[in-house]
Amino acid sequence: MKRLLAFFFLLTLSLGARAESQDECAIWLCLPGGFPQGCAAAHAAMIARIKDFKPPLPSFGSCSDDSAGMDSRSGRAAYVPAQQICSKWVDRGGRNGSTECAGYNVIPEHWVKGTTCTRRNKDDYSNPQGCTRSGYYAEVYQNGLQFGETYYFSP
Repeated sequence: MKRLLAFFFLLTLSLGARAESQDECAIWLCLPGGFPQGCAAAHAAMIARIKDFKPPLPSFGSCSDDSAGMDSRSGRAAYVPAQQICSKWVDRGGRNGSTECAGYNVIPEHWVKGTTCTRRNKDDYSNPQGCTRSGYYAEVYQNGLQFGETYYFSP
């Protein structure tokens, strides 16, 4: 908690010091919390940066005179929606050896970092398995430790 308070105090004092915009610097505050209420302008600035082929966050140095050990990582990600996968097959007998699913596992929705979704509809192939679309991820780090959660999005 102390680390969180120190980070917000430092950033609040120096926001906009040399920034391209206040909204872009606010991305550093809002992204670790998943863009909560009051962060709509920062979220829009991040999406605009992506659409302009820029990294999701500006350099921390453009927002503050003190780097405070801040860094970010970002890249592509593939979205996999929740799905049921057969976990138990039973033999139905008969001459053709038919089988039937007798139990399912539910795989929750998730993102796979570092890849994009590849799909071929003709044979229902997808990689990663079950993916439906590609997007992006962004993370904030302070002194090498991840600050907040990984943020996944599709512009």
